Amino acid sequence: LVISACQPVAGDQGAPAAPTANAYFTLPTAVPTMAAVETTAKVTVTDQSVDGGQLTIAEVDSPGSGWLVIHVQTDGKPGAVLGYAPVKAGVNTNVIVTVDDSEATPVLYAMLHTDAGQVGVYEFPGADAPVQVDGQMISPAFNVTGGSSQSKSTSDDSGGYDDYGKASNSKPTTEVSSTGIEIKVSSKTGLGTFLVDEKGMTLYLYTKDTPGVSNCKDACLTAWPPVLTSGDPRADDGVTASKLGTITRDDGSLQVTYNDLPLYYYISDAAPGDTVGQGVGGVWFVVAP
Repeated sequence: LVISACQPVAGDQGAPAAPTANAYFTLPTAVPTMAAVETTAKVTVTDQSVDGGQLTIAEVDSPGSGWLVIHVQTDGKPGAVLGYAPVKAGVNTNVIVTVDDSEATPVLYAMLHTDAGQVGVYEFPGADAPVQVDGQMISPAFNVTGGSSQSKSTSDDSGGYDDYGKASNSKPTTEVSSTGIEIKVSSKTGLGTFLVDEKGMTLYLYTKDTPGVSNCKDACLTAWPPVLTSGDPRADDGVTASKLGTITRDDGSLQVTYNDLPLYYYISDAAPGDTVGQGVGGVWFVVAP
């Protein structure tokens, strides 16, 4: 008995065409630092004492191998790293994290990170960026109980989230340009050309935004600071000036837009030209000029 291999017949459709970049964003051409989360990512915390230098996080549900990172609170948001522990894909219960109790604040945060770089080595800033679901970091807060005599104040001049993993002068900020921010073009193999600010920091868009409306609010803005200006944004060579504009945020600040979509920085980009935010959660992308 001879069975012949199936052959395509006239009219059969071939493989679908690969997606291409559109005027708003550039699709990733390689696996992004953080793939879209397909399973539930969750961290369950309880109030507890930090005396003894250990914390126990009740449950961590991680979509892949990662890290559970404890942060102090500074000015009402996550600050410096206090300690971290590895977690496996799936449900992890009673995760023990060794911390420096002399640096603990009355409120702490338990933040879930990926382990996307060298396996088993905590690399942030770098590949091991925070896990996000719908643009939101997984970072519940909990209270330190037991009257730890060494707990620090939650308010100081250390810059809050600027202490998160790297020096405060190495990350994008929401400092407002007094003369109108200048938007430029940079390029990278695999991404092509994309928008950056006048310091070379990469700019991103959020696909859940709509023209003229930012849907990144509250905790989302901690990871994705808006690109702000106090004057009309200026276009460098390669940028279409007519596509630049602004919207007024709820606090009255002016956020720069391109093709009517709001522009953002990413907290994990440490230096000019970094594109760590490309493809995060399947909703954040660099912007094609």
